[in-house]
Amino acid sequence: MAHSKPSIFVSSVSLGVTVIGLYVIFVLFVTIGFGSYIYRTAWQAEPVAQTATQESRALVSDIDNLLFIIKREQDLERAKTGVTRDIQLHAAKMSDIEARHSRSFGAIAVAKSTLRAEVDATLGKLSEYQFALAGPQRLVYDTTLETLHSTVSTAQPTLRAKTAELQLRTLMRTLDDGLEKSDVDLDTTDRFTALHDQTFVTLDLLSDAVETANSASLVIKAEKEAMQAQIDELRQRWTGHNNQILALQDTLGPGDPARARLSALSLNFPIFPDILMRFVSFPTIFLTLIVTIASGGLGTVVAFSRRYYSSKEADTLTLSRLFVNVGEGIAAAIAIFLFSGAGMLALTQGSGPANDVELSPYTVAFIAFLSGFMAEDAFASIQSAGKRIFKPDPPAPQNGEPPAEPADGS
Repeated sequence: MAHSKPSIFVSSVSLGVTVIGLYVIFVLFVTIGFGSYIYRTAWQAEPVAQTATQESRALVSDIDNLLFIIKREQDLERAKTGVTRDIQLHAAKMSDIEARHSRSFGAIAVAKSTLRAEVDATLGKLSEYQFALAGPQRLVYDTTLETLHSTVSTAQPTLRAKTAELQLRTLMRTLDDGLEKSDVDLDTTDRFTALHDQTFVTLDLLSDAVETANSASLVIKAEKEAMQAQIDELRQRWTGHNNQILALQDTLGPGDPARARLSALSLNFPIFPDILMRFVSFPTIFLTLIVTIASGGLGTVVAFSRRYYSSKEADTLTLSRLFVNVGEGIAAAIAIFLFSGAGMLALTQGSGPANDVELSPYTVAFIAFLSGFMAEDAFASIQSAGKRIFKPDPPAPQNGEPPAEPADGS
């Protein structure tokens, strides 16, 4: 018994908060629904301003077309802003790639400089062996050495280190052949063989370093080209969005009174942006349905809150009972809407052809509110109407018997 009062208090608070929340929701939908309906019908009812051409007059009078233009322009502006942001992100990545590409050139230059320094140092070491060659072999060696200098000097600057390395290998093989054919002591041959083997190992390592640096630079270059292609594609998309915006502005200029009037609907709420514009774009019959449902729910909440503050029924009202009543009130409101649409209730406005006569949202919403407020009576009326619709036909009279009288005496 000691814990019953706190639990009842918590239940009462949650029920009260839920009732207030439902009040806010249904009142908000009724307000927005009726506001959108009034705005839409007032726009269509007002005389069209005198404009330059018949086409422009038709455009200004067509609120759906105007709303489409405004909404489409807003979507394109958002898309263009997104593309601009993507271009900036890709540009930042491009800057990083260009920096890495520039550093790759430095790595290539260092590798080539190391290779060229090794070639020059090896040429200096070979000078002591050229004097040990015999006459004909000395001539062949000198000719090969001159070819090396000539080939390297005429090669492209980016290829000189690699060219010098290839020519050095040729010169080493020429010197090896010359020493074999000349009368050279064993000590000189052994020292040259050790130099030959060590030089080729070093050249292989340095040549691989140059190739690795070149490959890394080519990979970065391909990445740079791919990123540039993406940036170009984004810029084309940005240009396409901008051209479409300019075309829409040519149709409905920035200074057009219709644009200024519709811009008031573009209120960027933090949760539902452009909610007023979306509601105004709905057909009037759909706005009537929204208002009918909200009015039925609102009437149910009003009836529930009145019973809640009654000392006789307060103990029997719970949160689940509230939601059941709201569901019944909305269902009754929808039934009223369907009855009106089916012509079983005279709740229309307008005159002329049948297509020009539509449901009166004020009358339908009022009856929907009453159906929610007096749900039991509403369902009794619906049941009575259903009985009239599905009333069974009287039995066929037998031979010589008069027709049966209706049960209600009619």
